[in-house]
Amino acid sequence: MINSISSVDVSGKTLLVRVDVNSNIKENHPVLSGRLKEHAKTIQLLSSKGAKVVVLSHQGRKGKSNFVSLKGHLEELKKLIGKEIYFSSWEENFKEKIYSLENSEILLMENTRFLEFESEEKTPEEHSKEKIISDLASSADAFVLDAFSVSHRSHASVVGFIPLLPSYAGPVLEEEIENIDKALNSTETPRLLILGGAKPEDSLKTLDFFLSQNRTDKVLVGGIFGELFLVALGIKFGKKDSFFEERNFFELLPEIKTLYEKFKEKILLPEDFALDEKGKRINLSVSDFPSDFETKDIGEKTIELFDSEISKAKLIVFNGPMGVFEDSNFLLGTKSIFKAMSKNSGFTFLGGGDTETALTSAGFSPKDFSFVSLSGKASLNYLSGKKLVAVEALRKSNLEF
Repeated sequence: MINSISSVDVSGKTLLVRVDVNSNIKENHPVLSGRLKEHAKTIQLLSSKGAKVVVLSHQGRKGKSNFVSLKGHLEELKKLIGKEIYFSSWEENFKEKIYSLENSEILLMENTRFLEFESEEKTPEEHSKEKIISDLASSADAFVLDAFSVSHRSHASVVGFIPLLPSYAGPVLEEEIENIDKALNSTETPRLLILGGAKPEDSLKTLDFFLSQNRTDKVLVGGIFGELFLVALGIKFGKKDSFFEERNFFELLPEIKTLYEKFKEKILLPEDFALDEKGKRINLSVSDFPSDFETKDIGEKTIELFDSEISKAKLIVFNGPMGVFEDSNFLLGTKSIFKAMSKNSGFTFLGGGDTETALTSAGFSPKDFSFVSLSGKASLNYLSGKKLVAVEALRKSNLEF
């Protein structure tokens, strides 16, 4: 069981709130996203209850173009929350700023990954000994973890406060766990798992878990993942084969083949694909490969087959688009899957890092489905049966106000 911040009177309390406002960056400014909006709601809620809210988040990775200050996020959060928000760099006397906060006031700390030790994989106890972590903890009454999307990482601002302070789950984290548990444990049948995307290693782990634990009745595989199943069965794609080789995807083939042979009555593979013939979408049956053109989407027969399975399902877990949805010529497969799911009256869970972007590209919103996760890797790990280090630390936390 995880203690929830919603059950605590936070008025007058100083809360360290770890959110995830990590965003796509355009012209040095964050692009507004569902993740930014949802975490703004958490900050606003705690502020409205009279808490002094100290917000922590990361942005990007060191050495990448998206590794920027949170000053741009400050402006977005001000607009979303509708009130003044203070800011502190790590070089300033942030303890003094925290102590000077009045009830309901908000302070955003600078990008946590500007701290050299932030991304080191250490235990919660080891991270808690860092001076900045202990200084922040000594300035606060409790820690709130709302960033489910980084809860698989044993980073300083994610787990380091848990040994030092009463620690609670925020509303975003709670909702994520509740809905993933529902997706994993539902007894409604038929249950359908849809896997696509460009990270077959992660999809393979999820598929293995769902099949070996009998958590799905049928699986639809598309994207690169679906193509690799066919390669494992001896299909030569032609031009795309060099792409698979460059990314070492052929190393996955033995495991894919073993899994398919064991569970082939449950796994539906693509029957055809859409190819890019000099910018034009053409359809080609699997039996007609190899081809000189690159596959970029599932084909028309496959769309029809997948739509039929979706219409019958009572539970659907989706992770990863069917093709290169960023190109409007090859959005059709992913869009059709979304359309079929949006019409389904059962429980529809959508996860994956690209899902929100794909939804927007296809003209849908999270409201069209039962639940759309804000997380990529963390939700995939959870769906693969893995324990998430920060969630487990929260479960073990027994400190109280």
